Amino acid sequence: MSHKIRQLNPWRKYVFWFLFCFSCLVVAYGNFLATQPFLNGPPLSTKIDHTVLNLQKPEPKVSALSYLVGELNSQQILIAKNENLHLFPASLSKLMTAILALDNLTNNDTIEISSFAVSAEGEEGNLQVGEHFYLEDLLKILLVTSSNDAAVAIEEALTKQGKNIVALAEDKTHEFQMGDSAFFDSRGLDRTGNFSTALDLFKLSQAIYRQYPVIGEITRQPQLTVYSLEGRAHNLVNTNELVGKIDNLWGGKTGLTQEAGGCLLTIYEFASRADSNNKIAIAIIVLNSLDRFNDTIALYNWVKQTLTASNF
Repeated sequence: MSHKIRQLNPWRKYVFWFLFCFSCLVVAYGNFLATQPFLNGPPLSTKIDHTVLNLQKPEPKVSALSYLVGELNSQQILIAKNENLHLFPASLSKLMTAILALDNLTNNDTIEISSFAVSAEGEEGNLQVGEHFYLEDLLKILLVTSSNDAAVAIEEALTKQGKNIVALAEDKTHEFQMGDSAFFDSRGLDRTGNFSTALDLFKLSQAIYRQYPVIGEITRQPQLTVYSLEGRAHNLVNTNELVGKIDNLWGGKTGLTQEAGGCLLTIYEFASRADSNNKIAIAIIVLNSLDRFNDTIALYNWVKQTLTASNF
């Protein structure tokens, strides 16, 4: 007795294979999304709201080519201009240098000042060859006086541990979703090619505010004194002229080069009118400014008027 195998209708066969392949693609894509946290926003926060609020306030007059004002907790951008424009960040790069140091070194680590570090452009911090510092004190020199020597010394300390600052910075920009930034140098010199945007520096501000409060503690000091392990005193004066002169300042960093122009990143804390238990954290970033301090003051005053007139 013979049995004939019934052949599948060609049309039904094509439908079967289409549905099978489509199902496989859906499952594979779902697994891909599950393993890619950055597609759904940085792990430390929700997705940034790119919609600029219509707060019915006249825009302040500022000289900066690019600026952004935003609230770090809600990630709401309040006002912005050319926020996606690639620009040199100058010594704002040292904020990334500080983050890499805090992530990869400890306060008990002692860092030696080499002749190569001292030969770096600038004499801020007045470091001498052969001096040694604990990391925390060298970070103060780095962030308060914007010392290039301190930046190079930190980079050398990372190199001694087999770590490459460019690779570390690339990992951090990916973690913080700073897709329009790259850091090739610890100092922020124009010729090294560091670049960023006001929007990316807003994301960096968020990370600093939430994860690296010591940066705020250091950078809101108008002046301080640190000592090398050899006992030599270093008197530091903050390059940020707004420190001690403007209310609610949580921290910040200056930058200035010929190509970058004047740069300033500042973070402020205000008490919430809607909820007294919460803080409003405002970041103000100005890039390529002819008058970075007065530009920031104008934006700060605009923020205060906005907060007074709103339910923030």
